[in-house]
Amino acid sequence: MTEKISHNMLQAWFHRYSSDLEIFFCRKIGESDAPDLVQEVYLRAITYSSSAAIIQPRAFLFKIAANLVVDHVRKQSYRQCDNYEEIEEETITSILGPEDALCGKERLRKFRDALAQLPADHRQAFLLNRFEGLSHMEIAQFMGVSDKTVKRYITKAFDHCLSSLEL
Repeated sequence: MTEKISHNMLQAWFHRYSSDLEIFFCRKIGESDAPDLVQEVYLRAITYSSSAAIIQPRAFLFKIAANLVVDHVRKQSYRQCDNYEEIEEETITSILGPEDALCGKERLRKFRDALAQLPADHRQAFLLNRFEGLSHMEIAQFMGVSDKTVKRYITKAFDHCLSSLEL
């Protein structure tokens, strides 16, 4: 059955599928953000072209939900990644001996300072790549820039951090 999105249709979908969507979000990202993401599904569905036909409403809504999960995970990883100041010094001490730990703490301080000196977009691309493991293409999509730009950001950030550590 082909349906065009109308306010009444969307309302019916909301009543029919909201609990399924909430369960989906709870499994994927946890309970705390699930209700907000269910609402976001419907906000995005409202903005979908009203002239377009939706053949399978449930599949349509779950496709939006899956995209929201990806967006949410990326935003969370970016938030964690942006807290580079919180790299724990205890980790260094536990891995290295006391003398080497002192040297490691100094290098960590220099590294943090070098990261802080970078432009925000360079730092973001570098941290997402090196600490979160995202590919250049994933970072480019997330940041809204080209793959070449991401590669340039990461290279410049890496070179800057390396030169700061060598001083």
